[in-house]
Amino acid sequence: MHPINNLGQYLETIINITNQKYLKEKLCLVTKIPTNINLVQTNNKKIINANFKENFNCDYIGVYQGQYFEFEAKETYQDYFDFKGLRKNQQTKLSYVCYFKGISFVIIYFGKYEEFFIIDFLKIKEYANNIKKRISYKWFEENAYKLYLTYELKLDYLKFLNCLVS
Repeated sequence: MHPINNLGQYLETIINITNQKYLKEKLCLVTKIPTNINLVQTNNKKIINANFKENFNCDYIGVYQGQYFEFEAKETYQDYFDFKGLRKNQQTKLSYVCYFKGISFVIIYFGKYEEFFIIDFLKIKEYANNIKKRISYKWFEENAYKLYLTYELKLDYLKFLNCLVS
């Protein structure tokens, strides 16, 4: 099932709604980092042609209980998540965040199963580098934290952060 035609937009829409609720409830501050693009051609303020610039940032950055965090949101409609879906520069950035005592993680939506998972970046990186780049849905069931979408479209990932902060 592709809830929104633009791959990645379903999960990002849910996360954006969740982050607005977190801010309204004064639980944490999370900012969506825009994609860097080079405008090649415009017409009446409409983008006709553009290309992507190299981007060192991931999708989201935030602060929770005085702790900096950064994460990437990914969707897959397969039985697996391909670790190559995280670009090298994103992997580098998430590794640096950990190195400097921040929290880095990945939220993955498995569209085929309509399920969300969150996992510490270093855990998924270790598995991908040492065992397999294509990480099965079953592995996530056994090794990641499952997230649930509430009736008010909130994907409460702060429960996972609570485990990492304390």
